[in-house]
Amino acid sequence: MQMTFSHQISGVDPDALLQLFTRNQMGGRSRDKLYRAFENSYLVCFAFDGDYLVGAGRAISDGEYHAGIYDVAVLPEYQGQGIGREIMSRLLNGLKVWRIVLVADGDNQDFYRKLGFENFENVMAKFNPQFLTGIPLQTDA
Repeated sequence: MQMTFSHQISGVDPDALLQLFTRNQMGGRSRDKLYRAFENSYLVCFAFDGDYLVGAGRAISDGEYHAGIYDVAVLPEYQGQGIGREIMSRLLNGLKVWRIVLVADGDNQDFYRKLGFENFENVMAKFNPQFLTGIPLQTDA
């Protein structure tokens, strides 16, 4: 295994990126919107085994006070090898801000706790599912 890491979106295959998320049950996203989300992020990190995309993560930030880490994923067969930890380390090292937040499913929270994250009670969110894929929701008329 020849693992390399990149902070550049150029050269990343949008189909491979979508496949990474689909294989991690993080689907329901459109290929183009997912790719644009990475393009428009403050910081990205991609893990490759040779030319094969095996992991990714991204951060959005104002570069001064706040940042959010999103969409960290590693192919299931590559998990447990330190790839996710390395992606997170590279993202965290590039974020010189006061507060970094992330959203983690219950099954993944222990992983992030080991990296210094803790539950934060005052966080709120508003969800607009119609914008997840870019496909309009069907409504009963």
